[in-house]
Amino acid sequence: MEKRQIKALLEEAKKVFLQNESELLENNTNERSLTHKFAEYLQQFFGTDWSVDCEYNRAGSDPKIIEEIKHIPSVGERVETDDIKSRTVYPDIIVHKRGEDGPNLLVIEAKKDATEVERDYDIQKLNLIKQQYNYSFSAFLNFLTQSNEIEIDVL
Repeated sequence: MEKRQIKALLEEAKKVFLQNESELLENNTNERSLTHKFAEYLQQFFGTDWSVDCEYNRAGSDPKIIEEIKHIPSVGERVETDDIKSRTVYPDIIVHKRGEDGPNLLVIEAKKDATEVERDYDIQKLNLIKQQYNYSFSAFLNFLTQSNEIEIDVL
């Protein structure tokens, strides 16, 4: 698969998400709810050849662990499940072959109304995860609650 194909699939999922789930953005719903619904639409476009999972933290049967990101002390800290701005060491959404060593196709980090600092942090995290776990592509999604829009950056 090529980068343009990944971008097109993300854009298709975005289009359907915004048609059917704009209420989630309007109501400023938790990021986990947004990514879950987005992943459901992504699964439709990736079909049965790929698994689309949210916050999947396994590499085989082992937990995914990334090295500490410089200048961001929160990486690796324990995150409570009710934290609405959590910083995790596992991706928000992945497209992969579940239970296999590979291939890993796409890793996605998402934020709701991301600041530049949050975006930069997640891009650092994406680069590390992509490299360490051999993902072919990575993307950053920014769910914009004020404008009912989703910014998509395929990296």
